[in-house]
Amino acid sequence: MNCHERTVAALNLQKPDRVPVFSCTEAQNQIYEILGEEGSALPLSLVQDGVTGALVKVAAPLVNATGLFNRELEKFEAKKVEADVAIGYDCSWVMYSAIFDVRDNHHATDVYGRLYDFVADADGNLDTPMYREGLLTTPEKWEAWPHPDPVRFHKRIRRAFTDLQRRFGDQIYLMGSVCWGLWENVTQPMGLPAFAVALRRDPDFVRRMVKYYETLYLAAVHAAADAGMPAFVYSDDMGYKSGPQTSPRVLDEFFGPSFRRVADEAHGRGLKIIIHSCGNIYQLLDLFVDWGFDGVHSLEPTAGIDLAEVKRRVGDRMCVFGNLDISHVMSQGTREEVEAAVKYALRVAAQDGGFVMAMTNSHNAVKVENTRWMIEDTHRYGTYPLADH
Repeated sequence: MNCHERTVAALNLQKPDRVPVFSCTEAQNQIYEILGEEGSALPLSLVQDGVTGALVKVAAPLVNATGLFNRELEKFEAKKVEADVAIGYDCSWVMYSAIFDVRDNHHATDVYGRLYDFVADADGNLDTPMYREGLLTTPEKWEAWPHPDPVRFHKRIRRAFTDLQRRFGDQIYLMGSVCWGLWENVTQPMGLPAFAVALRRDPDFVRRMVKYYETLYLAAVHAAADAGMPAFVYSDDMGYKSGPQTSPRVLDEFFGPSFRRVADEAHGRGLKIIIHSCGNIYQLLDLFVDWGFDGVHSLEPTAGIDLAEVKRRVGDRMCVFGNLDISHVMSQGTREEVEAAVKYALRVAAQDGGFVMAMTNSHNAVKVENTRWMIEDTHRYGTYPLADH
């Protein structure tokens, strides 16, 4: 089997020739190391300090008008896929993240109404902007915000995805995605306290927000399909380490119809669709199936998620992705620890098919060496029929 056939078989809850391996890597240091281009990342000090920092602050309107920052993000996503191919992944989560405006040399906003800090990774380079707070804390502020046009949104994403599919689509199974999902886009620009108030005092306003973001998200799904991508990752963090951020009832009542439409539209365009949600999402697993998602990713062990339990609950209804720990195993673990984690995942989740090996998330502390071990061990021990490790 090739990478496409292997991934599709797993998504269809079948046994491929071997367990496919999925990349969610977005960290600059790992991507450039894989490609042998160390030193290519942009130092945060160049953005914030000295003459160059002062220039960024003054030139922010020009940067936004020319789209310079977002074009660099699109170029970086191509580097990410190139690295995924080079290291040997079967499938890759491709996140369209060209959604930012530079406010000054310390902050950015996104098209949805969030404020971010520019932050450094472990090597002092510019990392993914860190969410600080929402700017749309009242219905009036949300209504006044210049909402992205779904037609233009679709056009931008389709262009970027078409380029990636043309360049890499025959070498790796690409899964499109976009920052961010409906739950995050409704709650984060408002902030959870304001969202809770709106939920109680003005539920129709909340429904209107959800419907708008559904329309915007569907534009991204159709862009991936138009680009020829075979799958989509619906990314929407709904969990804390202790459980869902709101009750499953509220999620299903206010967001469930939109989630179902997103999944239905994806399927109608021939896409598989996987949901990524961090945190302890045990209480949401049955809803993920009911909403129509084909697979589930993250499944954080540091949030109390056990892969065997997830497989027991939903493994006969959706493909399970995960759940190698990035807090220790993939960032500090020894060769033996990585091998043990791979063997455990194969033993409890892969025996009957419907499993894709993956880290729980991307983080700049993850080591490329450990990533290679994960892929090598999956190739070594993940060939069907699986041995009982």
